Amino acid sequence: MSKEIKILSVCGSGTVTSSMVANMLIDMFTDEGYSVKAVETMPSEMETICAREKFDLIAHASPISDNYGIPALSSIGLITGMGVDEFKEKALNIFHDAGK
Repeated sequence: MSKEIKILSVCGSGTVTSSMVANMLIDMFTDEGYSVKAVETMPSEMETICAREKFDLIAHASPISDNYGIPALSSIGLITGMGVDEFKEKALNIFHDAGK
């Protein structure tokens, strides 16, 4: 049985970039044996979403003012293709440290 993870993907408008990153993360971590749920949003909606749902990781393509106690990583490297392996390694360490 695969372990479940939930990722919040954040970009400036909460549409195109966050959707692209969310799909990349679903593929990336499904290949690692995880069952992945990704939610897309913009920074201004984070507080409401984080109060309503629990996330294992925030992947942000735009600056965020608060991570609401959730581990957060910049997803710019996923968009540019530079730093994909580093992002993946850091995220896997976060999941491992959380017992996932």
